[in-house]
Amino acid sequence: LADKHVALSVDESARGWLADKGFDPQMGARPMARVIQDHIKRKLADELLFGALVGGGKVTVAMLDEQLSVTTEAAAPEAADAAVV
Repeated sequence: LADKHVALSVDESARGWLADKGFDPQMGARPMARVIQDHIKRKLADELLFGALVGGGKVTVAMLDEQLSVTTEAAAPEAADAAVV
């Protein structure tokens, strides 16, 4: 994400949710990759390619109403221009 000028922030409650869903006593943390793919990466892909994050920005992962929420915020036009220079 750094090369796309995108900052990622994950709050504590979301980290706990990811740790809970991404850990299996028999498989360890192997399921974590699938949880991240299903709940975060897929939502970011379109935003990075065609949406708010094309010129950079901020992604926040948090818990909202007991569900994982991924919100995006486009970079300010001045910040995007400065990053290109």
